[in-house]
Amino acid sequence: MKELLSLVADGYLPFLLLVTLGVGTLEIMRGYRSFWVKLFASAMLLLAVTLLDLYVHVWAALGLVYSIHTAIALVLVVFIGAGLQSRLGWVCLLMSLLAYLELLFYLGYRTWGDMGLTLVVIGIGLGLIYRFLPGRTAAHT
Repeated sequence: MKELLSLVADGYLPFLLLVTLGVGTLEIMRGYRSFWVKLFASAMLLLAVTLLDLYVHVWAALGLVYSIHTAIALVLVVFIGAGLQSRLGWVCLLMSLLAYLELLFYLGYRTWGDMGLTLVVIGIGLGLIYRFLPGRTAAHT
């Protein structure tokens, strides 16, 4: 059973990436070309935090492990949610993210502390990116 759950966990990020490409393409078709800037800035945020932890060992100093899978999942979920701009879409995305995190915990890949600190740090950065970079951000259903 754990092998099957491991396959599900392994498929989550590629699935989100495919959806991200679709949503990004729709945004271009709608005329929001700058929307991709947010994904690029989010990737730079991931790189910066990853390098920070690699050289400064912030998570290790707290007895935790930086969860790059959690960070990537959060970036993709936020990008998809901002593109879809649907309350139902956000609910489904957040539920899928929580299920993925629970799966990582259940399989013993990460602790809630690892994932929680990663979510907070990356979430703050994403909040700044989506607040101050150009592009459509107002939600409507």
